[in-house]
Amino acid sequence: MIDWIKHNGGPQPVDDDVWVEVLYPGAAEMRVRRAGDRMSLVWKNHKFKWSILNQHLIDAALKRGIELGLEASNKAIGALYANDVTDRQMALEDASMAVCALDPETIAREAKPTA
Repeated sequence: MIDWIKHNGGPQPVDDDVWVEVLYPGAAEMRVRRAGDRMSLVWKNHKFKWSILNQHLIDAALKRGIELGLEASNKAIGALYANDVTDRQMALEDASMAVCALDPETIAREAKPTA
């Protein structure tokens, strides 16, 4: 499902090389084009809905990257946890549990820039 973003005129919200889907008011179909291809006047002077093409793939890659980062953090904490110092172990266990409790989907959603 596409998350359409309303654009009410003004500056171009994405880089020139980003592929976007554009849906003009009253249009039956969307158009796919690079944001910078003859779009500068369109962004500035028109109202329409738009979305980034293949945003779902970008979101999936972001989520997977966060998952890998959390797994690496947990392994690093686990390696430190192997020491015999009791206070350090308790602190590291708390940190490890906190990392494990993080949800990659929530982090990805909150990390996504807003237009």
